[in-house]
Amino acid sequence: MKINILLFILLFIPKSITAQTFVFAELTGSPTVSTTGWNLTGATYSGDTGGDANAFSDEIILTDAINGSSGGIFYNESLDLSTCLQWKVEFDFRMWEGSAADGIAFCFLDVPPTGFVSGGGVGIPSASNGVFVILDTYDNGCGANPEIQIYQGTGYNECGTGMINRATGLSFLRSSNYQTCRIEYNSGLISVSVNNALYLSGNYNANLIGYMGFTASTGGSNDKHSIKNVRIFADIAEANAGPDITICSGETAQLGSASNLNYTYNWTGDTNLSSTSISNPSVTVTNSTSIPVTYNYTLQTTLTNLPTSCPDNDVVSVTVNPILNSITNASICQGGTYDFLGQSFSSAGTYPVTLQSSFGCDSIATLNLTINPSLSSTFNELICQGSTFAFNGQNIGVAGQYSQTLQTVNGCDSIINLNLIISPVLSSSQNISICQGETYSFLGQNLSSPGSYSQTLLTTNGCDSIVNLNLTILPLPLAPVVSSNSPVKCPGDLATLTASSSPNAQYFWSGPENFSSQNASVSFAVQEENIGDYSVYVVIDGCISGITNSTVGIININEFEDYDFPNVITPNNDGINDSFDIASYYKTCQEYNLFIFNRWGDMVYEQRLTSPPFSGKSSNGDALKEGIYFYRLNYSDKTKSGFIHVIR
Repeated sequence: MKINILLFILLFIPKSITAQTFVFAELTGSPTVSTTGWNLTGATYSGDTGGDANAFSDEIILTDAINGSSGGIFYNESLDLSTCLQWKVEFDFRMWEGSAADGIAFCFLDVPPTGFVSGGGVGIPSASNGVFVILDTYDNGCGANPEIQIYQGTGYNECGTGMINRATGLSFLRSSNYQTCRIEYNSGLISVSVNNALYLSGNYNANLIGYMGFTASTGGSNDKHSIKNVRIFADIAEANAGPDITICSGETAQLGSASNLNYTYNWTGDTNLSSTSISNPSVTVTNSTSIPVTYNYTLQTTLTNLPTSCPDNDVVSVTVNPILNSITNASICQGGTYDFLGQSFSSAGTYPVTLQSSFGCDSIATLNLTINPSLSSTFNELICQGSTFAFNGQNIGVAGQYSQTLQTVNGCDSIINLNLIISPVLSSSQNISICQGETYSFLGQNLSSPGSYSQTLLTTNGCDSIVNLNLTILPLPLAPVVSSNSPVKCPGDLATLTASSSPNAQYFWSGPENFSSQNASVSFAVQEENIGDYSVYVVIDGCISGITNSTVGIININEFEDYDFPNVITPNNDGINDSFDIASYYKTCQEYNLFIFNRWGDMVYEQRLTSPPFSGKSSNGDALKEGIYFYRLNYSDKTKSGFIHVIR
């Protein structure tokens, strides 16, 4: 079974860690254990085993004493081992009531578990990655059980290469009574004590963010596996970002709480923090929208005298309500009044009125009042010779100036002056050119033949007018001939498209990625997104030729992810499968980097496009041991990874 608790509290060493009193997570309670913040999975439940002095349900039973059972309980908050360097976990355990199998595991996993492995897997999920402390009571052929083990890696195998250290032959681990286990962690050093006696230590050599908890399992044999009185300790400076706040736009909000001289503070947030390193900074925020806007600020605290302590985080939200200022423009006739929000105004000017919006913020409604006086305007009117114009009840047919008093749309008096103009019959001529195949609309006629045309019509003023047209037909230019060096070989190669030239021609190119150009010849470095059809046409004297298409392509471009590579090589110089040769499976012009790592995460080999293939040797030429290696292939902005097995 597995143990996966949010806090990765593995371990030991300086006594400073023993002094930790802050409880990060716990499984305690009487008469019923509290599992708040924990997730129970598989066969695990809270109950009573009879292995302690009371009959309360204050124990976590990971598995009952039945064959093929597994389960676990994990804390639902994660812990970052790159920042939290010292923790401690203490718990009581019992393995009894069956035929002695298989054990209890305390786990720190990179992801919460979704399945368990029964039997020799001690319930640890097969796909899990992390570090485990196992109280193992069944011998799977790799040590004198019962034993304590420290193991790291993906999944768990009692005989696997991830074993960090083990203490064997500890028969007292299986008992009808509860015993106390303490696991301490200090910057990678793990220490395991049972009943206050140190039995095992080892170094864990990786950092990750993960979840903590417990698992257990049974197989062909069985035991009832249970834990109680679980406490996880860490040196944490408790963060208090203060309660959520609501303010009006432009106001200042006070965040955080009173300062603690033992804490170091670090704030991050959306905007306008007065300080990022004090316990109670202020923010002044404006909101120019018409709806509330919320900003989030995160406080992280650490212990000043213990830089390796676990940081704590808290978030506060500041909601900024808008100030709904408004402007009303109004006008009245001279001598009138205008009512605005319960007040009457009779003079031109700007009048602000303070109101409270539905959000509780003072807003200003402003009235811009204009006084409209009696107006005077003059307009010109054109009529045809012999016609009349109706003005102020008169039909006027003589050019001249006339005056009339009217009322404006605002109800104010206005004097209108008329300048009347008499228009004679007009005559005009125009020369028009169109392209072959087009028509020209001339006063209701669609013309497509060259020649001279004439028509009498009414002008825009309604007067007779003679319009003469000289129509010219222009020939269409021929579609250009395009020459190209496409396809190119590799991404980044220069492609050139050239259209045949014609006198006075304008060129119009189009293609992928909104490509456009007005040059006779175009060149560009071809990438994948440039592959496709390019079109060109010419315009001569406003007439458009036919379109010529040309295709730009790349002969040799593929994606690594389109290929699967073999994962076994046998570098024995027999000419068969001696190397991991990407080029033999994939032909590319792309630059790439191939990195080979051993199981400890050390890079042992690096290959580029022009490098020799990986043949079971390090970059220094030393032969690598037989085993499983991890590769990562970087190309463009993508990554392909996997495992390769070196067999000699």
